[in-house]
Amino acid sequence: MKHIIFLYSLFTISLAFSADNSIYIDQIGSSSTIDLKQDGGGNKIYGVGDTEGTAATFTGSSQTVDIQQIGGSNLLGIDLNTTVASGVGIDLTYYITGSNSVASIDVNGDGLGVAANNTADIQMTGDNNDLVFDLLGTGNSLIATATGGSYNDFNFTINADTTTVGVAISGGGANLATLNLSSDNAILDIDVIGSANNVGVTQSGIGGVGGMFFDLDINGSSNVVTTSQTDVGDHIMNIGIIGSSNLVTATQNGSTGTAGHNIELDITGGSNTVSSSQTGAQDNDANINITGSSNTWSLIQSD
Repeated sequence: MKHIIFLYSLFTISLAFSADNSIYIDQIGSSSTIDLKQDGGGNKIYGVGDTEGTAATFTGSSQTVDIQQIGGSNLLGIDLNTTVASGVGIDLTYYITGSNSVASIDVNGDGLGVAANNTADIQMTGDNNDLVFDLLGTGNSLIATATGGSYNDFNFTINADTTTVGVAISGGGANLATLNLSSDNAILDIDVIGSANNVGVTQSGIGGVGGMFFDLDINGSSNVVTTSQTDVGDHIMNIGIIGSSNLVTATQNGSTGTAGHNIELDITGGSNTVSSSQTGAQDNDANINITGSSNTWSLIQSD
């Protein structure tokens, strides 16, 4: 059975006043195509009952969900549940243009059945936007982008195997990206352009054939990076920073695969502080290149 739902909520702001747009959803069915657009201020998408603590639900496999919220002070709360083991689970696109918005997205958080091949594309443009994203499943792809704003917060909790995550932050300062990734065979790529940015990454689980891979590029100043890779599998980190007043703490720990622990760190700038530790039964390999002044760094390697 195929369901096609198109909901379009459009409000044109006048010079005299503005109003809120609200959509309440309880969707059940597979092979669904859902397109939601809200244009105005104070847009809201939640579950049936007009309760902000009740998330809108999308239940079924092979669902395509496209959501756009344009304006300030938007609210989004959605749960997407699928039990597909092969094929397409959820294909989600969420674009927000505006400031002071809060979004909570949960993909298969109920933990029932098997979720696989979920795709999410999230783009935020504006200031002071918060995103909380939880994902449970296998074979997933996540892309998250924040452009042109400051004080945006990405918070990801992912318990999913064979997952690729790409995060890009540019055009502002004091943005925060926090990722907790528990996965067998995970690839994580983060690019940051701006100042006073904070990146925190935790990778754990069985790394599988590909191990755990983390690539970070920062072009800015006053950045703080805290990252760790633990448990079984090869652990690989590539960190490149151009800027000043950067603080990096990198930890690789666990019983690893054939390649062991590997970190490559390149910093161009001044007043950087680096602390790196590698602990495990396999080889530990560290390549550290720092160009600048007033740098303090330490490296600990042990079996």
